[in-house]
Amino acid sequence: MKHNITDMTHAQFSDWLTPIVNCPLFESRERLIALLAENADRAALETELQEFYEGYCGLAFELEEPEESLLSILRASDIFAPLQKRVVAVEAVRKTSPAGRIARRMNDRPLITDPQPEIKVTALLDDAFRGLMETLANSELFAARAQVAKLQKAAPSVEQTGQLKSAFLEFFLCYLELEQFLENYYYDPDEGLELRPEVAERLERSVAEHESGKVKGIPIEEVAKKLGLKW
Repeated sequence: MKHNITDMTHAQFSDWLTPIVNCPLFESRERLIALLAENADRAALETELQEFYEGYCGLAFELEEPEESLLSILRASDIFAPLQKRVVAVEAVRKTSPAGRIARRMNDRPLITDPQPEIKVTALLDDAFRGLMETLANSELFAARAQVAKLQKAAPSVEQTGQLKSAFLEFFLCYLELEQFLENYYYDPDEGLELRPEVAERLERSVAEHESGKVKGIPIEEVAKKLGLKW
């Protein structure tokens, strides 16, 4: 389905929204809120952060393709003037390229051609780490999502459909703001996990083969193809 939401009926739009507003990020956020409320230890918060980040990547995957279409809709009407100002604010401070944002979500590492994140999550002291968790849990994205879910359940009408689409664009902008916030942080959800012996052996063998010249490096065109990028 094309991503011009202005042409969608209420039913079409609601169906299109379903995987977006029901992605695992929102369940993880509820668990994170509960952990913070019970003053859970850092280990528990770190475990949930892995789920939260994976859910965020899932949401980003859903919104990645329609992003330009949604931005075009926001820019096309003065009705969205307040949102337009927030879009400009996000784009003014973005440091990573579109390809870099995709790469970070795919392999959790920024492209070397992009500015590197300033803050390593695992290096944060306990108070700062908890503060980050509270900031993420209280992101405006979640209030915007609740409004979208509420309007989704309302009886279909021209007015309700318009309100739902406007609420979704607000949600989309909150997502962009969360994405921009996260680009300042380096986080690898697999960091610290123990490699299985057979995986470690394969990595060591691969390194040895590269160093001996038996295996050449992967061409940049192939890397770009794997990332879904044009080269």
